[in-house]
Amino acid sequence: MRRFLFFCAALFLLPCNSFAAGMISGKVNCEGKPLDGAYVYLYSKSDTGFKGPADYKAGPTKNKGSFSISAAKGRYYLIAKKPVNGTLDNPADGDYYAYYGGNPVVVGDGETINIGINCSPILAAAAKKPGGTGIRGQVFFGGKPLDRARVTLYQDDSTIFRGIGYASILTNQKGQFAFSLGPGAYYVVARKRLAGDSMGPLGVGDQFGFSPDNPVTVEKGSYTIISINCVKKLVKVKKGGQELTLGGTVKSGETVVQGRITDKSGKPVAGVYASAYRDSMMTMKPDFISKMTGPDGMYSISLSGGGVYYIGARNTIGGPAEKGDLLGRYAGNDDHSVKLKTGDKLNNIDIVVEKVQ
Repeated sequence: MRRFLFFCAALFLLPCNSFAAGMISGKVNCEGKPLDGAYVYLYSKSDTGFKGPADYKAGPTKNKGSFSISAAKGRYYLIAKKPVNGTLDNPADGDYYAYYGGNPVVVGDGETINIGINCSPILAAAAKKPGGTGIRGQVFFGGKPLDRARVTLYQDDSTIFRGIGYASILTNQKGQFAFSLGPGAYYVVARKRLAGDSMGPLGVGDQFGFSPDNPVTVEKGSYTIISINCVKKLVKVKKGGQELTLGGTVKSGETVVQGRITDKSGKPVAGVYASAYRDSMMTMKPDFISKMTGPDGMYSISLSGGGVYYIGARNTIGGPAEKGDLLGRYAGNDDHSVKLKTGDKLNNIDIVVEKVQ
């Protein structure tokens, strides 16, 4: 029997080696209550499906779910587990699992990032069903089917499980979904945004789920049946804590580019995302993205550190801009770039957007 559970999470770890440049700390929770007895892991790569030896591991969590992870400078995927009926290596129904929804976390020299981790119990799912080939399942939140949750498939972690993916579909009123697929391995992620935004980092209260059995294996002639148990994105643990970006979680308020997005007449434009690219061509997925602008047109992009970034804005993310889309690039430099040091805050990086003709 396959089991799946989804959640918003992160972890508590001690280093496997003596060198540590930064710290990740916070609390592990489940359904609003602290979760003691959880084990936490940091993986620098995802090719093992976040199974087996991790770069850093520790546990169990104590003192009302508190955790502290000391790790060398780098980018990590955070995973948490608490065995109840199974083991750490072989989770069972009723065990707790968490893939932190803001993965990967970017650890910098001397930084401490404060993170709230939300686990959920693994739910039972039926065995593979003969007839056809693909993945079927049901998405839950708080024990009830979650309708209009977007379930997205990814074939690898090249987009860190963000963006439009290989395929996606909305659940029905019973939280059900189905994909007809060729044989292979797929990562399954579920999200529901309360504000209705299609892109950008999840907001407070949004729901998220990621299977502990990812990647899900699909075999010819049968459907793999999964059950997705979503969790709610937690608020920041405290001031100066986490900041979720399209490129992963960074320390809040450390390195920031902000400004206003307007039309040619200078009127603020709502419903637009500002993006920061490391690639001067600005054609691939942006490395960092702001939340959607409101009526004042203001945006803020939190970055993982200093460097040269190329700044633009669009009302859609993913793929080439199409006719009617809003598009603009920072005009303060000919190449649309800004340069800043770690800890800098650049203001008034304003962008004018126009409709693509």
